Amino acid sequence: MCFQRKSFMLLFCLIIFSVHSQLQVNSNEGLTGRHPDSLWTVKHNWPGASGLIVATNMTIWGFDRYILNSSYARIDYNTIKTNLRTGFEWDNDNFTTNLFTHPVHGLLYHELARANGFNFWQSIPFTAGGSLMWELFMEKQAPSINDFMTTTMGGVCLGEMFFRITDKFIDDRTTGFDRFKREALMFILSPTREFNRIISGESWKHREFRGNQVEPVPISLSASLGYRLITGNFLRNQQVSNMFCADAGLYYGDPYDPENEKPYDFFQLRVAANLFSQQPALNRVSAIGMLFTRNIPLNRSKNQLAVGVFQHFNYYQSNAELDNISLSTYKISEAASVGPGALFKGNLTKSITLSGSAHLSAILLGGNQTDHYRYDQRDYNMGSGFSSKVGVELQVGNKVRLSLNYEDYRIYSWIGNNPIASIKLNTNVQGDKGNASLSIGRLNFNYFINKQLFLENEITYFYLKSMYDYYPTVKQSVTEEKLSVGYVF
Repeated sequence: MCFQRKSFMLLFCLIIFSVHSQLQVNSNEGLTGRHPDSLWTVKHNWPGASGLIVATNMTIWGFDRYILNSSYARIDYNTIKTNLRTGFEWDNDNFTTNLFTHPVHGLLYHELARANGFNFWQSIPFTAGGSLMWELFMEKQAPSINDFMTTTMGGVCLGEMFFRITDKFIDDRTTGFDRFKREALMFILSPTREFNRIISGESWKHREFRGNQVEPVPISLSASLGYRLITGNFLRNQQVSNMFCADAGLYYGDPYDPENEKPYDFFQLRVAANLFSQQPALNRVSAIGMLFTRNIPLNRSKNQLAVGVFQHFNYYQSNAELDNISLSTYKISEAASVGPGALFKGNLTKSITLSGSAHLSAILLGGNQTDHYRYDQRDYNMGSGFSSKVGVELQVGNKVRLSLNYEDYRIYSWIGNNPIASIKLNTNVQGDKGNASLSIGRLNFNYFINKQLFLENEITYFYLKSMYDYYPTVKQSVTEEKLSVGYVF
């Protein structure tokens, strides 16, 4: 566990360093908007994309089987035949595996399809195919409904983001250490895409143009380090847990750019991590990408309004520490979600800017904290539902930024265990039958010491209400506060 936490934090720092390095290069080249630089059009390569997806699955299976010696990786002809005969079920892996690791697995498939010339929509069947292959052939256990959905839809979301981020590393005009650095940084964030470049010879090929597949757009990256305090009772403010924390935020593109015409021309990504504590190393991953967009003309030319359809990926997790069992835990996942949204930006005065956003999405598959269902590694329910998000931000000059955000998640577990009908636990279910809501209110204050260095205070209130068909309703609340110092790259 300690090794995994250290590995995660090393990866977290490498990601920040990698993107920062490339942002500096782009800044030096004067990248302030869309200026296509001889984009490289890659022809559709069906054998290449399919073959590398199969190779990726075989490599991961080989690692699980011969390095980790995992029981589920002991496959043969009989296990495959059983999987095909049994069909899909709901599995009982832990929260992180099912609702975060599987989307990361799908990320690899999506990037390989994109790197081999397929656009966003054309890459989805490859992502789904790679997930289907894994579920049917690469595991001893029955194929999983939830794994297929989260790997495909979550993988498409994260995969497109990382494909666009790593595309900025590519500059085939460079040689020597600069070229090595770029290829090495790409391997850190996208090992499958870099492997695709290696076997095709692109990693060392010199060109007269950069060789990017995506139009350049502005990027803003911020990172902060600080202290996080968790309290289990909002009124009494009783301290139960505290730790060092790290946050990173990426703002890609301009949602009001009239040239936005492709999925994920604009997206936002936020990651929060915990350091040196018994809390999960990964506390939050929030991502939203624009699939379709349309600018709405307003009477005042300085005001901007964009409406569209957005894909959402949200992952929250907090645990009670071993010596602080009074702390209410929360888990929520929006792994496969899509819906309409609107963004607004306007100038109240010359120095004050008001921004706002509103989103409503259908959750095809998500997860939430449960108080009863326990089997194998499962301590959560799965289900479908909807979410809503509203946010406002006030920017005062270049010194103060104040934002208020509200998120509400409703997840319904339709296929649940019935403890009344049978004493034996039904393990092929979404969990406890019922529904749960998690409401999140977040107040964030930033003071900028200069254009890049800032101080941040963030207060977040979580309210969880779980209503079960066979158990009493449970209500829990958690309050968190962060004090951080950050830097905008």
